[in-house]
Amino acid sequence: MRMTTKLRGLLKNGMVIAASCYDPFTSRLAALAGFEAIHLTGFGLEATMLGAPDLGLVTMSELTNHAARMTSAVDVPIVADVDTGFGSVMNVHRTIREMERAGVAGVHIEDQALPKRCPLLAGRRTVSRTEALDRLKAALDARTDPDFVIVARTDTDTISYEEVVERCHLFLEAGADLVMPMVLGLKHNGTPHGQLSPEDSLAFSRALIKAISGPVMNTGASPPKGYKVHDLAEVGYAFTFFVNSALGAAANAVAAVFKEITEKGNDTGYIASHPGPYHDALAVMRAARLDHFVDLEKRFSSDL
Repeated sequence: MRMTTKLRGLLKNGMVIAASCYDPFTSRLAALAGFEAIHLTGFGLEATMLGAPDLGLVTMSELTNHAARMTSAVDVPIVADVDTGFGSVMNVHRTIREMERAGVAGVHIEDQALPKRCPLLAGRRTVSRTEALDRLKAALDARTDPDFVIVARTDTDTISYEEVVERCHLFLEAGADLVMPMVLGLKHNGTPHGQLSPEDSLAFSRALIKAISGPVMNTGASPPKGYKVHDLAEVGYAFTFFVNSALGAAANAVAAVFKEITEKGNDTGYIASHPGPYHDALAVMRAARLDHFVDLEKRFSSDL
């Protein structure tokens, strides 16, 4: 089954829970953990590939080459962040064709103006409704696989709640499969979104999703404190992912073990206090398909 078709099937069966991954190995770990879908995080890719912040510095060719390596490592559908599509509508069209060739099951594309930036940073701007729709229509026209999923993201939380809802409706009417409304710039009963209580945060999500006549992708935020993914499904999300969980966990672990080595001259204390299977190099290789490649060598090497 094509990964695009598999993703479509998952979306029909309830909220899709994806692991946000940034390379083939984290994709392998996600698949081994039982995730049925993966989100290729632009945030994580820029940090790990370039050592740079989420400012849209990755090029289209870098992204597609990296995506192809990830799709070849797992039999799990991957939805990739393609930022603004890397240029004009011609570039957007080419981006979709290249992402299809890379084997991803879908993408999300946004209406930010260049230079784009992470929603956690000040200074986001958006293009006009007309230009945003032109980008989306070019993306929709470019796909050759009808099951390829295209998610339209709007960053007009920098403008108003009403503009977010209206753009989501326009995107859905144009043919987007899902929409992703950013929310950090919005308020609920006068309180900035980032300061909402867990209960009010879920109430806000429920109201926003109800106001949008179509399937909604979460922005990558974890469930509010005290809640779980099934609560996100209950308020109506069709797709959710944990954008910084893997990268944050990896960064903390690597920083801690490096600090111990530089300060104490070994890593024994860290390993003792952080037990886990992947301190064993062979376990790492097994997660990276060691048995698969050894079997290939045995089957096709006459001298073994």
